[in-house]
Amino acid sequence: MSEAKRKGKDLLQHMEAKDLLEYGSVITGDEVRSVLGIELPEVASKGVFSRAALQELGAVDYVRNTLLGHGKYLGQDGDTYRIYLPSENAKVLARYAESADRKLRRAIKLWRSSPDLDTEDHRDETGARLFMKREAVKSRTVFGKPPED
Repeated sequence: MSEAKRKGKDLLQHMEAKDLLEYGSVITGDEVRSVLGIELPEVASKGVFSRAALQELGAVDYVRNTLLGHGKYLGQDGDTYRIYLPSENAKVLARYAESADRKLRRAIKLWRSSPDLDTEDHRDETGARLFMKREAVKSRTVFGKPPED
């Protein structure tokens, strides 16, 4: 098991024990780092701070991904983490959809600009899949409302 996953499980267990897995629950960055055993020195190299940030990010990402399966999103505002309310999930869904659409547009741009792939049939299949995925993302509705163009 990776270090990030192990620390993520530790953080998730701590949050569960402290009843911090409900909508609106807040946990500070200091508490997260304490659970993870991350100590931030007052003065250190950029590398030390980067490693600490990556450790925190890995554990928080594990918790975030676990909570997604329960319809919850762990957001961050500065040095504070909070489980968004159900009404706030629509904004997160819209951001995810925008990101997917942006990536698909870039994939289509690369596909159009690439020399023929292995075969013309393969090129047509790839393009068709990309366009179908992009249309699916564009036409999705978020909580019963069509996306705004």
